[in-house]
Amino acid sequence: MALEPGSTIAGYRVVAQLGRGGMGEVYLVENPQLNRREALKLISAAGAGNPEFGERFANEARLSASLDHPSIVTIYAYGVDDGRPWFTMNHLQGVDLTKATLTPAALVEAIGQVADALDYAHGRGVVHRDIKPGNIIVTQNHDGSVARASLLDFGIAKLADSPQLTSMNAIVGTLNYTAPEVIAGQAAGPRADQYALACTVYQVLSGRAPYAGESSASIMNAHLSQPVPRLAAVRPDLAALDPVLQRAMAKDPAQRYPDCRTFAAELAGALRQTPAGTATTIAPVPPVVPVGSQPSSPSQPSYPSNPSSPSQPMYPSNPGQPGYPGPMSPPVAGYATAGPPAYPGTAPMYGAPAGQYPAGAPAKSKRGLWIALAAVAVAIIAVAATAPLWWPSSNDGPPPMAHPEQQVASYYSTTCAIVQKKLYCWGPNNTGQLGDGTSTASTTPKLVAGLDDVTAVAVGGYIPSGASEGVTSTCAVAKKELYCWGSGRYGQLGDGATESRWSPKKVDGLKDVQAVAIGSGGTCAIAGDAELYCFGNNDEGQLGTGSTAEKVTAVTKVNGLDGVTRVVMNSGSTCAVAKKELYCWGLNGSGQLGDGTSTNRLSPNRVTVLSDVTAVSIGKSITDGKYDFTTCAIAAGKVWCWGHDMEAQNGSREYAPKEVAGAPANATAVATDVETACVVADGKVWCWGTDRFGQLGDGKTAWNGTPTMVAGLAGENIRTVMTQSSTTCAQSTDQKVWCWGYGGNNTLGTGSSGNEQSTPQLLTFPS
Repeated sequence: MALEPGSTIAGYRVVAQLGRGGMGEVYLVENPQLNRREALKLISAAGAGNPEFGERFANEARLSASLDHPSIVTIYAYGVDDGRPWFTMNHLQGVDLTKATLTPAALVEAIGQVADALDYAHGRGVVHRDIKPGNIIVTQNHDGSVARASLLDFGIAKLADSPQLTSMNAIVGTLNYTAPEVIAGQAAGPRADQYALACTVYQVLSGRAPYAGESSASIMNAHLSQPVPRLAAVRPDLAALDPVLQRAMAKDPAQRYPDCRTFAAELAGALRQTPAGTATTIAPVPPVVPVGSQPSSPSQPSYPSNPSSPSQPMYPSNPGQPGYPGPMSPPVAGYATAGPPAYPGTAPMYGAPAGQYPAGAPAKSKRGLWIALAAVAVAIIAVAATAPLWWPSSNDGPPPMAHPEQQVASYYSTTCAIVQKKLYCWGPNNTGQLGDGTSTASTTPKLVAGLDDVTAVAVGGYIPSGASEGVTSTCAVAKKELYCWGSGRYGQLGDGATESRWSPKKVDGLKDVQAVAIGSGGTCAIAGDAELYCFGNNDEGQLGTGSTAEKVTAVTKVNGLDGVTRVVMNSGSTCAVAKKELYCWGLNGSGQLGDGTSTNRLSPNRVTVLSDVTAVSIGKSITDGKYDFTTCAIAAGKVWCWGHDMEAQNGSREYAPKEVAGAPANATAVATDVETACVVADGKVWCWGTDRFGQLGDGKTAWNGTPTMVAGLAGENIRTVMTQSSTTCAQSTDQKVWCWGYGGNNTLGTGSSGNEQSTPQLLTFPS
């Protein structure tokens, strides 16, 4: 039952219903505390029989709310009211691309803004998965140019990926814009978003979907096997755009552009070659008609618009009687609805896939929901079973993840990387840290057997006094469970024992593990409701328990932290990001905790100088036989470092965060160790500091205090970087891995030992 105007929900007063669909309703509400109007989306798909939906909703809402970009709709708050999840967002002024009247130049400008937002999110490991005209809102200036383009439902599309749906192999998103690799059963990655964005451009410019069919199976088959349609066949004046769209809509994701910004830039360049850039307008996009009711001529929409008033399309005047077109009241002023209903009798839903329900279907009928999804699943299974016969095998990158920085990890020449959800390790194996049941070193990446759906990895340890080799432990998150192996002297493997393990063993007592870090015999993991748990060595207070008990063998919660999104450890120091604030504790002799002192802290202590923190790293170096530590973090996209001052190169220290001069803006990942630091920004890598073994990747071996881009990785769309013990590695969004720098002890994974490399070396992983 729809909420009535004047009623309240979650403390908000309902002004009007703006739309409804299969997953819920959208309302215009008033926030009484801030005295402003917002849009509230009430989710109805989380009913009985779907107990994990609420937890997944909270995780996705947090992830979406963490995105801060002018072209991504801001999520203000979320919660659950009477068993139904909800979230509020800013109340947009504009219309979506199904109703906007734009010149091709204005459309390309809007696409450029959306592409920038997508690359921003992809750099943080978030994929949209439901790009379409109805999810792109534009506001226009008086001259018709685009003032702002905004993307709706970022990350919320993943909510439909519940256990019930995945068990039926259902596809999240709208079939008319779904990439071939997703239809074939692979996870949606950044280049799947690019494909959908290109489909959106084609539809807006041509007035028809790029692929049509009489059924779900026929549409999916078209995506998989039919050639990319030529825009010139419909718009000869825009023929110059065809090569760009052809590449962005390539069947093989590896053949598409490296990122969405490049696609948008190429699109703008092609448009400048045509006379139509500003000379013509684009009529509102016709809606996607129901599967099975595709018109014989796609250019004839089922719901004709009024050419004299493009912003007022014609709708069925009687919601219960499809087929009788007539004028309908315009949408509530200032709110961007999703366009004409895909089925007569069903109001548009904020960001819902068009054509999801038949005419007159109740919006909250769970039985109807599962029946409809089951029908789609049957078609999907039938197509996916034969897809490899005509679709090239490739991969579009990893699934969306909240911890891209934990895809490559290293400690004292032992390195591990996650590729295609599998874990590979190489280098020394003296304490069983490679997890293969032996102590034999490996010069190339070796699969860690028995772990599937791996999402995070950490490697850490220490060098015993007088020893020449490090004592190393490895932990990985697989299927949301934590597994550890290698050295266990201090209980850092989480099983209560202190002997080494030569193969992965599950750590009991942790649920829904998201990330892990290993220090000098200590381990910390983010688990449960984004809380931090630690165990192992605690001689410097690095476990945050408030004491310096040498061993904490039981998995112990760190009090005072919630909403934890990042955790890092190095020797006796630990830092964590919680609700975008940075907390550090443990050893502080170099001022690495960032609190302005050199006093050790036994529990989490906030670094008050920084806010909007998204990433952090702790590095260690040896000066005159003494350990020094440097911490670097990203706050509001800027890079800050403190502790041992790498820039000064004279052993001085900074006891509070200091912004790194010359570092790129919009940084998304950071790593530091042995007086070397690297960051990722806009898909590129910059490094600076010590370069004795070529770990800066600039082809030299000379110290460089200025952040310098690693030229050998330009155009590869890098998402994360790791530097440790004079070796640096980076991974791209399509999961290629490069390493460079120190080559002793097989650390580079290239098959040879002892040869330093001052430029990135691409690694090969066994299938």
